[in-house]
Amino acid sequence: MSTNALYLGKTLGIMGIDRNGQRLIMNAKDAGLNVGVYLDHPEPETTKLADFTIIGNYRDKDKLTEFGENCDVILYETPAIDSVVLRYLNKYSTISQGIEPLEIMQDRLMERAFLDQVNVNLAPYVTVISLDDIYQSIDSIGYPAVLRPIQRGLREKSLMIRKQSDIARAADFIQGGTYLLESWIEHAAEYSIVMAVDSDGVSQYPLIEQEFNDNRQLVAAKAPATVPDDMYQEMKRIADSIGSQLGYHGILAVDFYVTSTDNLYIKDIQPGLSTAGNVFSMATNISQEAQEIRIASGQPIHFIKSIQPVIFLVGRQKQLAALERQELIRNNWKISFFNPQRKDDEAVCAYVWASSPDDNLDELQNQIDDTEVWVPMSSADDNVDENEPLEDEQSLGGEASDDSMPLPPRPDDDDLGDHAE
Repeated sequence: MSTNALYLGKTLGIMGIDRNGQRLIMNAKDAGLNVGVYLDHPEPETTKLADFTIIGNYRDKDKLTEFGENCDVILYETPAIDSVVLRYLNKYSTISQGIEPLEIMQDRLMERAFLDQVNVNLAPYVTVISLDDIYQSIDSIGYPAVLRPIQRGLREKSLMIRKQSDIARAADFIQGGTYLLESWIEHAAEYSIVMAVDSDGVSQYPLIEQEFNDNRQLVAAKAPATVPDDMYQEMKRIADSIGSQLGYHGILAVDFYVTSTDNLYIKDIQPGLSTAGNVFSMATNISQEAQEIRIASGQPIHFIKSIQPVIFLVGRQKQLAALERQELIRNNWKISFFNPQRKDDEAVCAYVWASSPDDNLDELQNQIDDTEVWVPMSSADDNVDENEPLEDEQSLGGEASDDSMPLPPRPDDDDLGDHAE
């Protein structure tokens, strides 16, 4: 249990926020806490329930100081907040999830070094800084391969390299710095284990199966997912090892690839609330948001129990009329509508929870397919555009979805004074 307890009337600060943050604010208010939010752009629809909101640049020392001085505990709702900013805020308030674990997860090279210690399968990779490095390294990595920036962030671009002629396109892609060139794992399915972590241990939620469209946007999350028992036990072992050794306190997700031959690979680690994790609002006895507030407040992790099979789906503006029709005829669907942050067909406008009265996920999936609201998805192997750079899978598929806040510019140490250590 944390020694930084938040009692009735204390203030929880949230740095950065996306669509999932509204439910986080509601859970904090239900716990009797005051809530402050810091953003670099106004989002009144999301923050309207907060007690106060500060809009300021992530380099603005005065506004950061004001925010830190008015909060008892601060958590980052997205992994896009630079650790330099959090170290500055830590002078005034407690950062509940920890800073060092975030630095590991934001740096792909550091993350892989950490995962090597946990004894897991990772895609082969090398570091490159130039086009020549790619030509020299591609034979050892093999085709297809993916070129990614070392620093993970929302809306970043990755480049798929399927053949030697694709390498020339990387000349415009590499813009200084170090990049990771890694093998692309051709996979048949993607899974995620979400867990709640504090100083007393790790509690895991049921296994999620995630489904994406061709643009790597999350379409559906199913829980509890079913895989062979030996594979599930290995997933649980890996997640428990990561949760126990990383030093992070809060909600944490470990994402997996599974190949057609049932080989298991780690995809990545995601701190904070994930979009797929919304499935637990109806699939289990406690949501990820409520659990995050408990941990930040110094309360023990609530036990987790599966209640019913649920398929969580993301609705987009082009599906709005169809979803409004389904809302009137489906007695096993719960739909949460909200104003999209972008005015186009792909903007997210709804979350859908479909539950099964017979505890049968297959029948539930058939019901969803019959509505034709969500078009059939391509196999996971086809989910990458061969000709264009693709956006980072995490931003398009996981926790933040495609309408979330952009990665704030990294502050120079001098911008935040002596406290940016």
